[in-house]
Amino acid sequence: MLELLKIEFSKMQRRPFILIATLAAIILPAPISLLAARTGQGYDFLYKSVINLGQLVLLVPILCIVAAMLFFEERDNNTLKSLKIVPVSMSLLAASKLIVMLVVSILYSIFAFVSTAVFSMIGHMAVEQFVTKLLLCIATGIMVWVASLPCIALLIVFNRNYIFSVLCSFLYALMGFIVTNATIQTEAPNIFMILPVNTINRWLPPFFQN
Repeated sequence: MLELLKIEFSKMQRRPFILIATLAAIILPAPISLLAARTGQGYDFLYKSVINLGQLVLLVPILCIVAAMLFFEERDNNTLKSLKIVPVSMSLLAASKLIVMLVVSILYSIFAFVSTAVFSMIGHMAVEQFVTKLLLCIATGIMVWVASLPCIALLIVFNRNYIFSVLCSFLYALMGFIVTNATIQTEAPNIFMILPVNTINRWLPPFFQN
């Protein structure tokens, strides 16, 4: 298992998309912090906005695209048959790819949180409950990883091209975000609770001041 993880992480070093995703996590809080500072919303608004947009909207497609890169690589390079001859356990191979995605999700969340702290200080906003908000951001990253698994399963089953993966992942993320904002005022449980993003959004509000 450790060898498989090393190989999967070494593959990620050749993927510029991961760097772009990291930059997105760092840059996203900049315009939101400017808005929060000018309107007097404060750090809590900045932090909540970054979670809603950065993790619940952007992170889901990022994880699905990373999954497509990892799961389709053997297919595209015609190495899957060779792996079966070695032999390599397909379940362990899949598990190693999912663990890599989990690490990507957690790192993305940490970078996003650190960025909110930096831009809030630049905007002269007090960073509130630093450790609690960091742990909350990491927990959200883990839950978003879980929430992306149904979409990833569909991508693997259909086994289509990368364009299909991108479109499917963005549609899945936007659908969850739109339905959540349309039904967030309704009492739980309701039929929309079957959407993982909706469940995460209902879990988050008690952690915010307003």
